[in-house]
Amino acid sequence: MVGYSIDGLRASTLPFEETGTARSTQMVRLRFGREDTTRLLAACKENGVRLCSAMAAATMLAARQSKKLFNSGQQETYSVATLINCREFLEPPLNDHNVGFFYSAVTNTHKVNREGGLWALARRCHDAHSNAKNNKKHLADIRDLNFLMCRAIENPQLTTASALRTALVSVFEVPSTLDVSDLQSMAGVEDYVCCATVHGIGPSIGLFDSIRDGKLDCACLYPSPLHSRKQIEGVLDKVKMILQEGSNPSDDKNENCT
Repeated sequence: MVGYSIDGLRASTLPFEETGTARSTQMVRLRFGREDTTRLLAACKENGVRLCSAMAAATMLAARQSKKLFNSGQQETYSVATLINCREFLEPPLNDHNVGFFYSAVTNTHKVNREGGLWALARRCHDAHSNAKNNKKHLADIRDLNFLMCRAIENPQLTTASALRTALVSVFEVPSTLDVSDLQSMAGVEDYVCCATVHGIGPSIGLFDSIRDGKLDCACLYPSPLHSRKQIEGVLDKVKMILQEGSNPSDDKNENCT
């Protein structure tokens, strides 16, 4: 029921490493320097897309490359879940100081093959998300989907691993922007991450992105041992390479970053 409700049964996933053991959530960091972050944000602005669309597109391209399909004509269909902060849509509206999880998600599927590049796919992601949001898709069917997902979390043995994957990747519509290095140093904090997870149901990769003091920092969560650290690190290395090459102004807009 979960797979049918989120239209996920026809979407491709990353290969599963091990499915019969207890699962936990593991994390890999994906970080960009200040110059790379500046170039990436500028490229997103030039191509008229949000950062989340570029991140989603790069992840889909990297997932396809990881399957050794780079030179084949085989087409893959991937799902992307974009999380939207719904505080402003509530009555009365809430602000970010109201503690709690007030996010809804819009899920879109995209066909990916060897044709086209990063920014063409990013624009498709951006347009699909914008159309869904304009049609209030993020506010429809929330109660029914939440009910089904809660039942799947409570009874993971009743649902197959493939149906429990809600998307290849989840991204936040707007990244957190923080300038806290001075406060962090004063507090004696060396490093921190901001993320949340539930076991049993979710994407293969959950990207929790923030821009800290001008540098992109992503906490990337994945279900283990369904996916291995080596597998996810390989995909994220490709994601970083695709985004760096795609935001290089000397590469003629890099429409060949497939």
